[in-house]
Amino acid sequence: MLSSTRRGLVDGLRVAVGEAGYDRDVAPSDIELEAFDDEEKGEFSSAISFAIAADAGENPMEVAHTIADAHRDHGLPKGVARVTVENGHINYHLDATAMARLTLGEIDAEGATYGARERADPDRIVADVSSPNIAKPLHVGHLRNTILSDALMNVLEERGHDVTRDNHLGDWGTQFGNLLHEYVEFGDEAAFEDDPIAHLLELYQQFEQRDGMLEDVADFGALTEEFEDAIAAERAYHTDDGKAWFARLEEGDAEAVDLWEGFREASIERFEAIYAELGVDFDLWLGESFYAREGWNDVVIEKALENDVAMRGPDDSVFIPIYDDDYDDAGDPDRADVDPSLDRAREMLAAAGSVEEADFDAFYIVKSDGSTVYGTRDLATIEYRIREFDADQSVYVVASEQNRYFQQLFVAARKMGYVDIHLEHIDYGMISLPEGSMSTRGGQIVTVREVLDAAQERARDIVREKGRNVAEDEIDAIARKIALATVKYGMVGANRGKDITFDIDEAVSLEGDTGPYVQYATTRAYSILDAAEGVPAVDDVDPTAFNDTDYDLIYHLGRYPLVLDRCEERYDAAPLAHYLLELAHVFNSFYHKNRVLDAETAAEERLVLTDATAQVFENGLGLLGIETLAEM
Repeated sequence: MLSSTRRGLVDGLRVAVGEAGYDRDVAPSDIELEAFDDEEKGEFSSAISFAIAADAGENPMEVAHTIADAHRDHGLPKGVARVTVENGHINYHLDATAMARLTLGEIDAEGATYGARERADPDRIVADVSSPNIAKPLHVGHLRNTILSDALMNVLEERGHDVTRDNHLGDWGTQFGNLLHEYVEFGDEAAFEDDPIAHLLELYQQFEQRDGMLEDVADFGALTEEFEDAIAAERAYHTDDGKAWFARLEEGDAEAVDLWEGFREASIERFEAIYAELGVDFDLWLGESFYAREGWNDVVIEKALENDVAMRGPDDSVFIPIYDDDYDDAGDPDRADVDPSLDRAREMLAAAGSVEEADFDAFYIVKSDGSTVYGTRDLATIEYRIREFDADQSVYVVASEQNRYFQQLFVAARKMGYVDIHLEHIDYGMISLPEGSMSTRGGQIVTVREVLDAAQERARDIVREKGRNVAEDEIDAIARKIALATVKYGMVGANRGKDITFDIDEAVSLEGDTGPYVQYATTRAYSILDAAEGVPAVDDVDPTAFNDTDYDLIYHLGRYPLVLDRCEERYDAAPLAHYLLELAHVFNSFYHKNRVLDAETAAEERLVLTDATAQVFENGLGLLGIETLAEM
């Protein structure tokens, strides 16, 4: 109800502003939602009078009164009782009885689709989500990405968009040549068969640690010339052979491809088991290798050179120059303004004498040895998504350490001629450990398996300790749902842009404002409904029987679609997580202050309200990927 009321207020305010004689458009953001039953502010307010007064050189109070009178004369939306002016703000006060009737009616009629939108022309969104590297275990950083992106894509689908989830695997690049080298030199087929990811991780770390050690020894400097030559030769043997293996892989060499495919298949099999446990799935698993092996990288390179937006460096590398004034709003097709010409770059390069010193950023798409890089494959991905999906948006859920890279990618994409697609980097803060930054190379990680096992063990202990009449064979199923609620809510509810020092005990804690707290509020609603003989029809109850505590809960239920609006606008599911926690607090207050089943008055009305609350909990938790529980 609040969502439709807000739309009605925006439309009416737009008319009122015009009828009051002012030439100014009214945006949805000009109507703000306030707290329930604020006598001064009302449930909705607008500060548009201040901007209009500043432009017109008039008094804000007088402007506000003029607009409020015009809006009153035009007619207020259904459910809005009156409009007032206070300190220059235009305030709209709801009719609580009408709010209750309309909100409960909407929830009853729409049920599981309450909060959803249907669009005549939905955006086609293709999103990079999860995106782990093969041959390595999923760690807590991947867990954050997977959970954040799953919740957000659920919200975008709920809001009527056509979403394709692409688990854009990191499965191509020089590091896999290094891994092939290491496997051929030191690999153990039996160890690979027993635990492929553990064995490949060991080999990856062995290569990187050896290379780092040899580099440190060479940099130390206090060595004989003969020893220095031996160190350089040893290091070159491994790195050069790694490059050679990757070259063989790019060329389609049968041995290299067979080994690499075995690594990839084993990785995906392990990944799928974890994703199934998380309740997450994907529409595509293309990975970076797809664009290399299917020729899309070549398409991009040829296009960049033929359209004269890329240039060759002195070392035969190929790059797209990016100027300082290219960056602003590059992701927005309506506001991006880039200079695709190479003339400035040529002048800057001539003046500087080298690409590194030139006054532009070089976005490389071919290295000096002829191999491709991330940028090549990401531009190829955009090309593919436009051609094959007619995508309106290409979205990337990737940690904030890549912010600069995505700014450059979006500029490069505009210069390539991809001018109509919206490009969005949904960043999130980095995860470190108490002992320092995570490093797969150095073996300093916390795996998803460790987190899920710890959360489930903690939940199992709680269920055994506090569960009433829970059969032993049900404990694990309940504990699993509680554990996932703990981990998922913690990931989504945290400030997305903030770096996190990950503490596993804190991450799996069931105390305080957590997912299980919201689950428990839902279970409490179920217990009331289960004890009732039935829930009356919404049309058969009397909204005037509600008290202020009831109305406060109804008001919060009405906010749900507006919260999803905010999630969509921000590309962030955190507002939904925060809303559900607040709703749980409000419902628990309602539960403690009011009688329901044995109330002398409003018993039937509160049953309807409890049923509506359970429905909103189910809808919201479902979008976060959290299951509800009949009992806890």
